[in-house]
Amino acid sequence: MFQAMGVHGPTLSPVASMFLDAGLVAIAFLLLAKPSKRPIANMLFFASLILSVSLLRIVMQPLPNIQPVTVAALLVGAQLGARRGAAFALLVTMISNFFIGNGWWTLFQAAGWASIAVFGSRLNLITSEGLNMRRAILASAFAALWFDLVASLSILDGTIGFGEFLIYLGHGLPFDLLHMVGNLAFVVWLGAWFVGLLEQETTLDEVEFAVVNSHAIDG
Repeated sequence: MFQAMGVHGPTLSPVASMFLDAGLVAIAFLLLAKPSKRPIANMLFFASLILSVSLLRIVMQPLPNIQPVTVAALLVGAQLGARRGAAFALLVTMISNFFIGNGWWTLFQAAGWASIAVFGSRLNLITSEGLNMRRAILASAFAALWFDLVASLSILDGTIGFGEFLIYLGHGLPFDLLHMVGNLAFVVWLGAWFVGLLEQETTLDEVEFAVVNSHAIDG
């Protein structure tokens, strides 16, 4: 299963990577399979959004710990709900890591970004007036630290003690700060635009309203 120890934890054999990716796809499918009547255009938009953010992460990989997925997951969760936000995070992680490098850490990165999408769905970041910039800035700063902590758990393979793990976290603090600065730049410069883009997708409330109405009509 494990082939070698990388910077972020054990790398996986091709077979193990295949099973990991299949598991992430299956979970994303279950999250997106909630009964609803979504137009094909909405489904295509969501797919293009996943591919675009995946490509952006791949292109920006040479920059040290600049993670555009973090703010994207936060705002997708805020606008489209926890289920679609988490599915977005899982699929972006899987697709981008296929090119960047797949390993045990993929599971932890996916969990970190999916949890951020869930947090975003609970923070009331988007109001009738648009993106609440103050809340979005605070949330994006916290999201950087949270994601880096969750992703760092991938290094715990049974051979690293608690003290060594703390040292590992300490060495990563400069990269955590870079992640936070990148998040703040993304949310300030592109946050409102990205939320406006997401308005093309059916929101969680609209999906639930459509489902309730369709059941009422069928009954």
